[in-house]
Amino acid sequence: MDKEAKTSFSFASIAISFFILIVLPLTITGVIISKGVVKVGEEATQANLRILDDSQKLSIGGRTQNVADAVAQFLSDTEKDIRIASILPRDENSYTTFLRSNTRGVIKASNVGIVKIPVPVFREIAFLDKQGMEVLKVTNEGVVPREKLRDMSNPANGEYGSEDYFLKAKGMAPGEFYMGPVVGQHVNKAEFDGGKRFDGIIRMAAPVFDSQGFAGVVALALNEVHLREFTDHIIPTEPGMVFGQVNPENMDYAFMVDRDGFIIAHPSDYLIRGLDQNMQPVPVMDEQNYKQLSQTGEGAMNVLKMGFLDENLPKIHALASEGKAGSLTYTIDDKRIFMAYAPIPFYGNGFTKPQGFGWVGMVVDIDKYHHLSQEKVKEIQQRVERWQKSSIVVVFVSLILLFAIALILARGLYRSIQSARRDEESRPRKYDDDED
Repeated sequence: MDKEAKTSFSFASIAISFFILIVLPLTITGVIISKGVVKVGEEATQANLRILDDSQKLSIGGRTQNVADAVAQFLSDTEKDIRIASILPRDENSYTTFLRSNTRGVIKASNVGIVKIPVPVFREIAFLDKQGMEVLKVTNEGVVPREKLRDMSNPANGEYGSEDYFLKAKGMAPGEFYMGPVVGQHVNKAEFDGGKRFDGIIRMAAPVFDSQGFAGVVALALNEVHLREFTDHIIPTEPGMVFGQVNPENMDYAFMVDRDGFIIAHPSDYLIRGLDQNMQPVPVMDEQNYKQLSQTGEGAMNVLKMGFLDENLPKIHALASEGKAGSLTYTIDDKRIFMAYAPIPFYGNGFTKPQGFGWVGMVVDIDKYHHLSQEKVKEIQQRVERWQKSSIVVVFVSLILLFAIALILARGLYRSIQSARRDEESRPRKYDDDED
């Protein structure tokens, strides 16, 4: 074999060989790893998005149930109050002390931030005799003069239109009590936009007995603001309580519905059932009048009548009336809405299981809801990007180092080959016997 052919190794060929064997595989590996990190990051982001969605939905559902339970506890406390009121001495001092000693905090703004101001739970307490005539009435403003007392044997004499709480309580047995619906003057949209808010009460009444039997009826006016406090300051996608008016247009709020399907607490007060100037109930919105009444705010909303907007709205009320909590989605004005609902487990006299008092709902715009979830996973994406950039830098530095090492090794191997060739050339040639 030709001597030159045997030693036809060049530095370039050796360096290329090392590059192919060492540097190129690392480069390919680095690219694969980098793409893999991106893919894993994307998959992790989507997985976390789904997890966050599910987690938030569970959180909103749990929060809804907690609010419903809190409302039930509050109503149970008022049940105890009406029983206490039925055995109080029937005098001005006892009734005044009763009103002043029953207060709850209402969220207000102050120069030190959000605080709770004590507000009387009841606006008035009254004793009515056997015939239904008010004998003694005390309000938060003081004792009502005798000439302003009413004969409630006639429901038409009620402060809020036709009120039959005396007739309801009159026929009850000892220990029973009556709790009526929310009543108050309706607030239309123009009034609401001008700053006016719904101001209502819930009538409570219980029979009073003495040694001779039925002696009359004691009646309380529960301040409805304490019910609304449970939902008015909640934004489902935000923790804690908020001050100020929750914007219903954001579709991120809590509300309350009574057992008959009427809205009794809502950021839009004009949806709450109330009375017009003639002390008559305002019309209930339905498919025929919805467009007009929703614009003017001159009607009350009952979810049982809202099936024309989405069939799930009356379905939710039906499920809650069965004592079930859960969540459903529905569509209004092309918006996909997530709603969590939970029944209010108050089963006082007249509020039978499983329906109870009503239910609490929390709604969130699904698209906005997903946007919030995506915001929360941005941190994950940013971490993946930072890791990817760091990996590229590490791979790049490693490539430079390996390339340098490959050059050094190639140079060493080349020199060894050259040295071996020179040794071979300097060695005397040996000839075979058969060679000429």
